[in-house]
Amino acid sequence: MQNKFDVIILGSGFGGSLLAAGLARSGVRVALLDTQAHPRFAIGESSTPLADQTLARISRRYALPEILPLVRYGTWKRNLPWLLCGKKRGFSYFSHTPGQFPSPVDFHQRRLLVAASASDEFSDTHWLRSDVDNFLYQTAVGSGVTNYVPCTYKLSEGRNGWHITIGQSVDSVCLESDFLVDATGSSNALLKHLKIPDISDQLKTHSGTLFAHFENVPSCEELLNSLDIRTREFPFHCDDAAVHHVLPFGWMWQLRFDDGTVSAGVMFDGKHRHLFSDSFTSGELTSAEQGNAHAISIWKRIISDFPFLKQQFENANIVRPVEGLRWVPRIQRLASAAAGKNWAALPNSAGFVDPLHSTGIAHTLVCVERLLDVLVHPGNHLAKMHEYSSNVIQEIQLVDELVEGCYAALPSFELWCDWSMIYFAAVTTMENSDQDPRFNDVESKGQVGPLPYGQSSCAPGFLRANDSAFRKMICDARYQLEMAKDGTMSSFDYRVWLRRAINPWNCVGLLNDELRGLYADTAAPET
Repeated sequence: MQNKFDVIILGSGFGGSLLAAGLARSGVRVALLDTQAHPRFAIGESSTPLADQTLARISRRYALPEILPLVRYGTWKRNLPWLLCGKKRGFSYFSHTPGQFPSPVDFHQRRLLVAASASDEFSDTHWLRSDVDNFLYQTAVGSGVTNYVPCTYKLSEGRNGWHITIGQSVDSVCLESDFLVDATGSSNALLKHLKIPDISDQLKTHSGTLFAHFENVPSCEELLNSLDIRTREFPFHCDDAAVHHVLPFGWMWQLRFDDGTVSAGVMFDGKHRHLFSDSFTSGELTSAEQGNAHAISIWKRIISDFPFLKQQFENANIVRPVEGLRWVPRIQRLASAAAGKNWAALPNSAGFVDPLHSTGIAHTLVCVERLLDVLVHPGNHLAKMHEYSSNVIQEIQLVDELVEGCYAALPSFELWCDWSMIYFAAVTTMENSDQDPRFNDVESKGQVGPLPYGQSSCAPGFLRANDSAFRKMICDARYQLEMAKDGTMSSFDYRVWLRRAINPWNCVGLLNDELRGLYADTAAPET
């Protein structure tokens, strides 16, 4: 058996498997290791146009035509109907007040819909990760990747590179590699082995979560219509989206799959944790069963306070994962580095902030594309690894700023929506960069527009993380948000200020009062 590889990847989720497949198709000797078999439950399920554009480029550049149907809902359903997905036409936001149903009288002030695609055919998707991860893992195996899934392994580093011992018996296998990739997510196996310092305390967001997949959950549109709330004017069916129910202390996501099941989770701001439990720490729970019962009691307490959500989930059953409702008291984490001379980590191993804004899949794909570029096209390796690491950490910190501002805006739904426009300004300039020449000129006002990774230090990075003008605008906007919260500035004046501040990056008409919270022209180009 040939046990010497150019690259070994730890973790066979969608990022690790896609990276392995792309490398193998490019002639790189790759091994893929994982402690868990497929299929398996995972969240991080909502794609975006930026994610789909990146996946399409990877498919075409690295001879992976079988994955190309994943970039659109229409091609997915025609070519890969056995992989479960859901339709995602955009982002829906609904505000809720404890003890009250939404009312048609003021509902236009309690909703925000932002289109991401203009048709079902070109729609984004929700990924049932157990299906998609397994599909991409099988693609990697079929591409010639040597796989050890599942397995146990031990890492060590010598003069000649990495040594990995698989198994603990006399039949153990020793693998060698020049380069190692950590795609293990929150397990961050390689980062722990390297003792990379943890800097999670530098993150501003402090949120926890309860989540599962449910069946028998009525659609939002069905319940809104039963309340005499008009939905025909919506730019898309509001459930064909990443649905956000905005609550005084956090929010709930709902992602609907084509089999009728729904991924749902409550995110709560850490400073409101006392509202749900006096002992919200895993250390006080003596068993998984006790922990699940504790999570269910908190879930029921939250749902019971909001009549709309209570009606949605009164007959719901958990269908995934098999062990029931999962909960994490705090989900934020961040390492101080994401790469070194002979290793790299994908974003979800280096850190994670929050599912708000659906950034996870897109960021992982962007970094898979970067690593493919580095590992397939060698040259100036150390500089590229330093740049990769710096970019990943800086981009996670940017996501942190974009998310924390939403939590800080609560309980004001109006301020929440206004702050969200900063994210939409960032992502739409990235999505539209190839179609609009204004966003290809890095010398233009605000340095708007991405260049290919590694081509120029002026490239703005994921969500404009390296755009100094954009980052300064966020800092100024956060200061102004505090003024709006404490009454020093009116919410109207804040909106006027923010509209002017995001103007260099506002290519789709954000913060247009005439649209009354219904954005149809924000859809990405159909390419």
